[in-house]
Amino acid sequence: MWSPSQVAEKREGKRKSGTFLFLNLWPFAAILMFLLLIFLSNYVPIDFHRPAVADLPKSSSADQQPGARREDAIRITVTRDGAVYLGQTGMQLQELGPAVQSAIREGADNKVYISADAHAKNIDVERVVDELGRAGITQISFLTAQQ
Repeated sequence: MWSPSQVAEKREGKRKSGTFLFLNLWPFAAILMFLLLIFLSNYVPIDFHRPAVADLPKSSSADQQPGARREDAIRITVTRDGAVYLGQTGMQLQELGPAVQSAIREGADNKVYISADAHAKNIDVERVVDELGRAGITQISFLTAQQ
């Protein structure tokens, strides 16, 4: 028996696609995760290439030292465990004087900037200053944080 509803069902069945529409979002999610990791890696607080000075000593009467930010500035870092770094290179105390003298001969400024950790032992910082004095360096500035 024929009915208009049967014809309508056949016509509608021909219009429907046999495949199911599916939008795969996994590649999109993978790209988003990759970009997230890239952006977060720029905000990692620890820089493994530089010596870590956790706490600079605080001072309320410090002068600005704009020369300390120059690329050719001689910066010496004394960490709380007594390690000494010239720029980003760790070195022994006996090597410090000749290394600073060679940096000055290569054109660096005659002034040395020392950033010592607030919890570093005074004797470690005194040894660095004594070694610089033996090398003939008289212009020494200590970097501090504003109070």
